[in-house]
Amino acid sequence: MTKTADVIVIGGGVIGTSAAYNLAKAGGQKVLLLERGDICSGGTAKSCAIVRTHYSVEANMVHAVESLKIFADFDNRVGGEVGWRRTGYLIVGPESHQEPMETVFRMQNKYGIDTAVLTAKEAAEKHPLLSFHDVGVIGYDSQAGYVDPYLTATAFANRAKALGAEIITGTEVTGITLDGGMKTVQTNQGQFQAPQILMAAGPWTHDLGKMIGVQFPYVNSRHKVITLKVNTPYQLDYPIVKDLTTEDKIYFRSETGGVVLVGTGDHGDPLDDPDSLRDNVDMAHVERIGALMANRMPSFSDAQFTAGWTGPYDITPDWNPIVGGVDGHDGLYVAVGFSGHGFKLAPTIGESLSQLILGQPPRVPIDMYRMGRFAEGKTLHGAYGIGSIS
Repeated sequence: MTKTADVIVIGGGVIGTSAAYNLAKAGGQKVLLLERGDICSGGTAKSCAIVRTHYSVEANMVHAVESLKIFADFDNRVGGEVGWRRTGYLIVGPESHQEPMETVFRMQNKYGIDTAVLTAKEAAEKHPLLSFHDVGVIGYDSQAGYVDPYLTATAFANRAKALGAEIITGTEVTGITLDGGMKTVQTNQGQFQAPQILMAAGPWTHDLGKMIGVQFPYVNSRHKVITLKVNTPYQLDYPIVKDLTTEDKIYFRSETGGVVLVGTGDHGDPLDDPDSLRDNVDMAHVERIGALMANRMPSFSDAQFTAGWTGPYDITPDWNPIVGGVDGHDGLYVAVGFSGHGFKLAPTIGESLSQLILGQPPRVPIDMYRMGRFAEGKTLHGAYGIGSIS
C-alpha cells in the first residue's frame, strides 16, 4: 500500500525535525518524516552544538540571533529540555582581524547582538586560563552557549509528533519519482506519496539528488573532535573560545566530566562516502591540536587525551547553506551544505522552510540561500574569509 501525506520530510537530524515541527505547528497539513536510522543518528549526533550569534554574513547573523532566542527559551517556545547552557563566546584573532571584527560588531549590535571588543585583561577575567601573548584582537559574544544535540533533535521530533506529524525511522529512501503534482518516495518500508518533499539529509543529500537528476554544489568532509583533561577540572562556565590565529581555526568549550571539547573550523579531510565515516582519530592530529591548546592555555601543556570522534561537514563553495526550492521541480525543497553552521541556525531554518512550503512569506528570509546564487554570482562571503566562522 502507498501511504500519502501533504509534505514528506526526508532526514531526522536537527534541520529535518525542526522543519517537521514547524510544519505540524502550522496545522492543516499531514506531515510525514522519514529517517533511515534513528532520530539524531547522522551528522547532528556528532555536532558540538555550539549556539552563537557571531557571524559576519548578514543572513547568518539574522538567523543566528533569532535561533538563539529559541534555544535559550526552548521549553516555553517549543517544548522539551535541550540542556541549554549560556557561557559566552570569546573570539581571538590576529591583528589583521581587528578592523573587520569591529565592523562586524557594529552591524551585529544593530540586530541586538551583544558583541564587543575586549582588552586582554577583560577577557582574562572571563577565562583565566587563556594566554593572549600572540593575539591581536579579542571579541566577545555574551549571549552564546551550547545545548545537547540529541536532546534538541528528539525534542523537535517529539513536539512534531504531539502536533500530529508521523515519524517513521528505520526507513531508507531507495528512489524518488517526480510525476506531475504527486511525488513518490520508494523506501525499504514501502512507498510514500506527497505533493511536496523536503530533502534534509545533510551529507547524504547527494544520494537523493542522484534519484532526481540534480547535482547539488557541495562536498563532504571529515572533521575530528577530541576531548582533553588536566588535573584541575575545566569549569562549565568558561566561555567557548574560537581561535582564529590557528590554521585549523580551532574552537573549544567545556563538557561534562571536567574536560574540554576541541574541534576545528577548517575544511577537514575529504570524505567521498559519509557512510564510511569512522570515529578513529589519529595521534598526529591529537598532538597537533594539543600543541595549539597548550599555546592558548599553558596549563594544558600536559593535558591528557580522553576521547575522540569524527563527524561530517557538507560544504558549499562559499561555506553557506543551500535552502529553498529546487529549480525546475515544483514542490521539491532542499536544505543542505550548512558547512558547520546547521545546528546554530536550525530553529529558524526549519521555521522559514515550513512557511515557504506552505506558501507563506518566511518571517526570517531564506531567499539569499537559494542554490541559484552560485550561477548568479551572488555568493555569500564573511569578513574573515572562507571558513566556518562565516
